[in-house]
Amino acid sequence: MLIRFGFRESLLYPGLFVLYLAIRRIVKYLLEVQLLEIKLSYNLVLIMFIFEIIIGLIYLFFRNRKNDTTVTSEFMGIPLIKEDSSLKRPDSNLKVIILIILAAYFEMIGVTSRRYLTINTTSNESNLYDEYHAKYRSSEIIIASILCLFTLKIKIYRHHIFSLIVIVICLVVISITEIFCQTYKLIFCVFILISSISRVFLDTIERYLFEIDFVDIYKITIFEGVIDTIFTSFLFLFDGPKEELMNLLYNKKGVNNLKYWIGIFLFLVYGALSALKNINRRFTVKIYSPMTRALAESILDPFFITYGYIGNKQPNEKELISFIVTFICSILMVFCSCIYNEIFVLYCFGLERKTHLYVLHTNSNLELPEDNNKNESLDDDIDQNSDI
Repeated sequence: MLIRFGFRESLLYPGLFVLYLAIRRIVKYLLEVQLLEIKLSYNLVLIMFIFEIIIGLIYLFFRNRKNDTTVTSEFMGIPLIKEDSSLKRPDSNLKVIILIILAAYFEMIGVTSRRYLTINTTSNESNLYDEYHAKYRSSEIIIASILCLFTLKIKIYRHHIFSLIVIVICLVVISITEIFCQTYKLIFCVFILISSISRVFLDTIERYLFEIDFVDIYKITIFEGVIDTIFTSFLFLFDGPKEELMNLLYNKKGVNNLKYWIGIFLFLVYGALSALKNINRRFTVKIYSPMTRALAESILDPFFITYGYIGNKQPNEKELISFIVTFICSILMVFCSCIYNEIFVLYCFGLERKTHLYVLHTNSNLELPEDNNKNESLDDDIDQNSDI
């Protein structure tokens, strides 16, 4: 078989991450278009960070009541280490605090860079930015793989290189098509690049804190939530965010309007969904990698690109060409991201080597040798078969 599905027993956290991401997008649409009919960009950022603090504190409260502070849970048969005072961190508390502040800073830059652009654009331009983000989001897996190679020493093998090359080609094809069809927006690409780099730095720093310093996921969620809530509060000193807040509190529909209160309820639901999304993002980064997070977030992009094109009431011939090329490239990029993360394993040109599926299959077919000479020969064969 040329392609095999590399099932890993559980894709719970990436799956929940994608689910919360999709539901949150629907809730945002209902809020801004159907119910309150106002932009809520900075308000949604603030409520997201507040709910990160609330949900993190709720979990820690119930965990402490159960005295659940030891290594008791498992994932795929591997014990998951929760924060334990008996574990000695290699880094000082000061360094850990600085890294958490940096992670919060990059999270803040990532979520506000998009808001800064869309709040100063028309509704159509804002929707176009969302479509652009879907087109170029796969660039995050490229940035993440390079950064993780040099910082976390996460190795890149043949199937990784193949996937990244195809993704780069697809991004270049999309850009050339956009320029040819006169739909290229440089300012959008700049903000997407800023947002993507910030997200990758956030994931990489958090992966380091989880893997090296054994920082608890819920505690880092609370700490980052507090820091980002403080950062976000300062934004409301400026006219744009302040006007957004006033529009929410003193909505034109009035407090006697049922739609207003449904909107306020969904506003709180959005905050809870965002917090749960970010918690599952952190679990995905910890158990898998920042590249898996990038895949999980980009897997819905073909649907967003299609929705953006359908939402264009009068598409011309050039926009149709751009859509077709972009849609095909987005499917290829998602597929290659799955190959990178070994969800799909290609058994050709040696791309299966160094994948977890190939290693498991090879080990299951090994027989114990009868003497030391055979043992050494067998080890040599394994090494030769595993080399790229």
